[in-house]
Amino acid sequence: MARTVTGLLLLLLLGACRRTPAASTTAGPAAPATVRMLLVNDVYVTDTLRDGSGGLARVAALRDSIEKATNAKVLFVLAGDVLSPSLLGKWYGGAQVVDGFNAARLDLATLGNHEFDNPRANLVARLGESRFQWLSGNCGEATGTAFPGVKGWDTVRVGAVKVGILGTTVVRDYPAWVRCRDADSATTALADTLVAQGAALIVALTHRFIFEDEATLANEPRIQAILGGHEHDGHRVVRDGRLLVKAVSNARTAVLVTFTREGSGPSARWRVADQRFALTRGMREDPATLASVQRWRDTLTRRIGPDRVLGIAPEPINAIDSVSKRESRFGNMITDGMRAGTGADVALINSGALRFDDMMAAGPITRHLIEGVFLFADETRAVTFPLTGARLREMLETGVRQGALGGGAYPQVSGVRFRIDARRPSGSRVVGDLTRDDGRVIAPGDTLRVTFVTYPACRSGDGYRIPEAAAACQQVERQPSSAPRTVDLVIQHLERMNGRIVAPPLGRVTRLDR
Repeated sequence: MARTVTGLLLLLLLGACRRTPAASTTAGPAAPATVRMLLVNDVYVTDTLRDGSGGLARVAALRDSIEKATNAKVLFVLAGDVLSPSLLGKWYGGAQVVDGFNAARLDLATLGNHEFDNPRANLVARLGESRFQWLSGNCGEATGTAFPGVKGWDTVRVGAVKVGILGTTVVRDYPAWVRCRDADSATTALADTLVAQGAALIVALTHRFIFEDEATLANEPRIQAILGGHEHDGHRVVRDGRLLVKAVSNARTAVLVTFTREGSGPSARWRVADQRFALTRGMREDPATLASVQRWRDTLTRRIGPDRVLGIAPEPINAIDSVSKRESRFGNMITDGMRAGTGADVALINSGALRFDDMMAAGPITRHLIEGVFLFADETRAVTFPLTGARLREMLETGVRQGALGGGAYPQVSGVRFRIDARRPSGSRVVGDLTRDDGRVIAPGDTLRVTFVTYPACRSGDGYRIPEAAAACQQVERQPSSAPRTVDLVIQHLERMNGRIVAPPLGRVTRLDR
């Protein structure tokens, strides 16, 4: 990949990056100018991933290479979600990621929804440790004030250009110490402010859903580009010569966006070009960032005890987010472990609870590796409760509705097979009978023992509403240990495979729309 990056940088210098059509500029100086910004988003680990991709040290080295090739500053920006969740983050609260981005000389970051996973004191501590500027113009303290050190907007001088950057965060059901207001109205006010500040170029750094970002791009013509996060699989949208881009999570890719002002005076226009870089083996690593990464390695033994091998996988197990948010062999393996451990008829887990986002290479599968799958300990305890076949169908509809299919709400399942047609309206996408593994039909009036994890079952996470789980959830509230950790159920299941760990085949969910 080192050769590829060199080639891409040469293309960059020759002006061969992908370009969007020219778009009108906001008010500002008319001198010819170029501004470059390098984007990553949803970076939960600073180290390289097990499949050889990613690595913050590679991103930092890429930024340095571009600066040397162009003899100009590159603004390094992060579109949210770093403090949680990760295996190290369970104990260090994201301190390891902040340290890595400090070493990598990050310029700006916007708050993502996972920045609010831990207590307020944790967020405040991480903000205080950051040597880069955090942004969020719509989320702050419950009092309505900004979090310490967080701005709604900032300006940066790049050569002759005053660049205005605004930040917004997705609105969710956050803890009581977080208050968020409508991001769209906040965006308008922030853009007004940046125009008043004399920004010649306005860029939005967002952590929101793609459909929200697309609406902002359509409704706010003063924004030349949205550099976003929240989705993990990368996106690119062009509208009226303006750009919306998102990188692939965990620094598997980084996106370079280049703004070039053409013309002068009122007729001056910005041309926007973008180039996606894949971060893979063989690429140069920035020494300072690599040193930070290495400082945080090898701490698990101290925290959770010695590792041990559970068995050998004869082939890789793909647990990357973009794969595991539909039916996956990885998800089937997890839910089989849940069902076997609880004796339930059916087991489910929301895909968003599976936070590994990596390849499990062929070879030893260890306890520490599986611990790394379940990063929300209190949200992935397994509760078991009675449910009718009709209500099971409704639960599955929740997981495959519009906006959920292919996302964190999507249910990985064991003990039930069903067909879906995504061309149908939400609420009627599950087609035909639900069946058991042996082909027997699950009738609407059948009563089943169902195992689900606490986030959707007890906290209505991802849009699930399951009153049948109330008694089991109340018991968990009184005595958390009454519900087993899903990670322990999976570890026990893998140990029962007698040394050879093979993920189950696909076929539990049939897509009729493909």
